[in-house]
Amino acid sequence: MSLYTLRRRDHVPPNTRVIVGWDAQLATFYTQVWQVPRRDGALIRNLVAAGIHPYEIDDPATVVDLARPYVHIPEDLHERLTADRLAEDDPTEGRLRDALVKRRAAAVR
Repeated sequence: MSLYTLRRRDHVPPNTRVIVGWDAQLATFYTQVWQVPRRDGALIRNLVAAGIHPYEIDDPATVVDLARPYVHIPEDLHERLTADRLAEDDPTEGRLRDALVKRRAAAVR
């Protein structure tokens, strides 16, 4: 699993956190953007939660685009994410993906 914490843009509140990466266990790229609790104990506010389901996002450009409004994107981030995916194989060797495809096909019928 890879995880990149990126530098937020100036207009983004300082309590906002952004992570992007590749999750080999879920075989998906992901982006998460959230605001941490304020001192008064307010709840965490999720702004973006993408790539939280197996095989959800297979293109690193998608998660980069989701993060772009909140953070500065390093020029090589797309390449780094692609390399992360190649370095970590799908631990289920496609079995989970195949089961999900069958389940979705059965639900459509």
